[in-house]
Amino acid sequence: MKRISQDCQSGLPDNSAVKQQQLPAYRLQLSANKILSGFFATGVFCLGVGVILLLSAKTIKEVEINYTEKCANCAKLRENAANFDKECNCSIPFFLPETMKAYTSHPISYFILSAHPPCTPDSYYLCNFHFFHSTYHLPTYYGNVYMYYKLYGFYQNLYRYILSRSNSQLVGTDVKDVRNCAPFKTSHNGIPIAPCGAIANSMFNDTIILSYNLNSSIHIKVPMIRSGITWWTDKYVKFQNPSFQNLSSAFAGTTKPPNWPKPVYELDEEDPGNNGFINDDFIVWMRTAAFPTFKKLYRRLHRIEHFTEGLPAGSYSFNITYNFPVNRFRGEKAVVLSTLTWSGGSSLFLGLAYVVTGAVTWLAFFSMLAVHLRLKERKTFFLQQSQTLKRRAENTEMDGEVIEPKISK
Repeated sequence: MKRISQDCQSGLPDNSAVKQQQLPAYRLQLSANKILSGFFATGVFCLGVGVILLLSAKTIKEVEINYTEKCANCAKLRENAANFDKECNCSIPFFLPETMKAYTSHPISYFILSAHPPCTPDSYYLCNFHFFHSTYHLPTYYGNVYMYYKLYGFYQNLYRYILSRSNSQLVGTDVKDVRNCAPFKTSHNGIPIAPCGAIANSMFNDTIILSYNLNSSIHIKVPMIRSGITWWTDKYVKFQNPSFQNLSSAFAGTTKPPNWPKPVYELDEEDPGNNGFINDDFIVWMRTAAFPTFKKLYRRLHRIEHFTEGLPAGSYSFNITYNFPVNRFRGEKAVVLSTLTWSGGSSLFLGLAYVVTGAVTWLAFFSMLAVHLRLKERKTFFLQQSQTLKRRAENTEMDGEVIEPKISK
């Protein structure tokens, strides 16, 4: 019996405040005033942040041009898969009424008080005071102008579509690992595809060039940068090339996806360091979108020469090499030029979400306040009634005590 009792005691937790749950704890004692104050403050905060976000989003300048119908001839050509090697170009002119630039310049107003002649304690009443108002502008910072491609009706959120990729292949571990890439695992000859999978095979491959038309005879190609458009974690963690000095040798024994005109190690002929799995356009496409209508970053403006402050007002044109077909899934394509602010892009969702949350919180605040005041009035009324009844009872008892002696006599 002693052994059994000792074994039972050995299984008990230590006699400490943590294991015996004897630590001091703070118990909230919420009152109606505290709860109402919390709801009111939350409503003010959400409404304020929402209004600021909406005003910030309204300052963004954005131009969207849908070229699905404007390049209808090229779209018909791309409907036939046999024409994949035929190049088709279309040009879309448009006009910018004002300069497209993102900048921050905050004026600061201040007053200067001066006295003439200089004031002394003896001549204080003889001084003349002068006020001067001045405004100082903080240095102006010109932000980037970004180019996006936008797709309508393209569902990148399908479950089988998202799973059709090889992560071990994309990090450069094994370029021939195509186990999870159905239905684009191998070619008809049984050669592994790199990069494999439905996501890579459907990569957006239109070429978009922006031109600035100074006049009818002079057309300047707007300088655009294709680097620095990906997430840092994608570029340096999730996507890596195989560790080979010669990139084409690293992909030996593999073939390109069926819808690609070039192999993965020849995606960028101008920049050899932007080829393979670390190609910026490829990485951007591989991050799947949650909704069927989405836009992805394509280029950013290189602010040099005529474009140091953004895109000047004037006549422009998009020269598009049409490769990506959308008629099969009844989709549409567009190109978007946009600026950014500290709060992000032109989406109003976040600002509206804050405003709606603040409005609902205030509605709950006023509802609870009305109920609280009503109950408080009823409580006060019942207290007054009970006090009145108590006084009447006390008065009745006192009257009885006064009458009893008279009856005894």
